[in-house]
Amino acid sequence: MSPSDSVLIPSTFLRYHRQLRVVLIERQAWFVARDLARLTNSHVTERVIHRLDPDQHRKALLMGPRGAAEEELLVSESGVYALLAVNFYHPENRSLRQWLSNEVIPVLRDEEQHNQHLPRRRYGQALGRELGLLDWQGTLWVRAKDALTLLETSP
Repeated sequence: MSPSDSVLIPSTFLRYHRQLRVVLIERQAWFVARDLARLTNSHVTERVIHRLDPDQHRKALLMGPRGAAEEELLVSESGVYALLAVNFYHPENRSLRQWLSNEVIPVLRDEEQHNQHLPRRRYGQALGRELGLLDWQGTLWVRAKDALTLLETSP
């Protein structure tokens, strides 16, 4: 299984009864573009994304609200600030930027610091099956029962 097959579990923040999902990837905050667009009453189009630098956007699998993996377009922290300053410019977005900088990012980093030594549950794919994994101290662990099932069904 490659790291790109991992299903990430986002942290969810609420602002004006709208969700903003964020994940930390390699200690960097990545925001779900669709959620950001809802918060700013904007649209994330291909043209908007192509204005960002290539390292400011990516796609990833996120755990959805119903437990299924969903591919989402993510925007990096610097990409969000660029979008807010240029593409989604509106005076109200100043308070959104402040909320992101002063509340969302610090909470994410505090969670990461606090949970650094605790195991985290993730999901991944192996041999066409979705597996529950445990990410602990930089190593992915699979339940023995799931590992045996994979071994029995592998070609």
